[in-house]
Parts: sequence; C-alpha cells; structure tokens
Amino acid sequence: MDEKTGIALTKTGIALTKENEGPSCAIDQSCCGGPSANGVEDSCTLDPSDMPERVARWQALFGQMLGYAHEGSEAVFRFDRACALDAELQELVKLERVCCAHVVWDLKSVGDETHLTLKADEGALGALVRGFTDGFEGVV
Repeated sequence: MDEKTGIALTKTGIALTKENEGPSCAIDQSCCGGPSANGVEDSCTLDPSDMPERVARWQALFGQMLGYAHEGSEAVFRFDRACALDAELQELVKLERVCCAHVVWDLKSVGDETHLTLKADEGALGALVRGFTDGFEGVV
C-alpha cells in the first residue's frame, strides 16, 4: 500500500488497478504489470491475492526435489514418493490445471519416485523451470 495515495501496490511497486488486475502467474508477476519472465502472454488465471500462498507451497515442494530434466517444451521434476509429498503434489497439480491450463501437468509414480512432467510452449516452460529450480543444487 502506498502511504501517500492509499493505493495498493504490487511487489514491483506498480499500482494495482482494475486495468492491470487480472491473469496472474505465480512465477513472473506479469499479471499486475510486473515484468514477464517469458515475453509470452500469460494464460494463468491465479488471483494475485492467492499468489504468495501458492508460491510458498511450490517452494516447499521444490525444496525437496531430487532432480530434474528440461529439454525444449518438456520438463520432468523428480520427487521422493512419500505420502505427504504426493498428496501436496496432487493437490497443487489439480489447482494448477485450473489456473494454468496452458501447461500440461502430469504426475506419475516411477519406482520409489514421483515424477511431475510439465509440457508447454518453450518460453513459458522455461520461465516455470527457472522459477521452480532457482537455487537447486542437487543432481539435474
């Protein structure tokens, strides 16, 4: 909130108005007039007020990621197959299929791992992968 004007601001300091309120992405904040990480019109419809919680949930999961592979328009993220982790992955994938329908979200059990596979336009997927894997120091 800008103290002088009383106008709500985004994280990037841009006034949140009816004109720039709208499609949202938990990764690049282009919904609220912030910079788009991929230069592609975002199709995510996550409400900006829900973004902090969603980002925190994904960050918690990706903090437990075993590794990932990303090539072109497909990325596969590997997680240990633990009940609590699987339940959270399933819930988040269910939510993302609604708000980020421009990405194909798929979960599969492979041995003692759960694989999250994302398929999307290379630019959009690249932004997601960077957002999810920033700071990842494990095996790729």
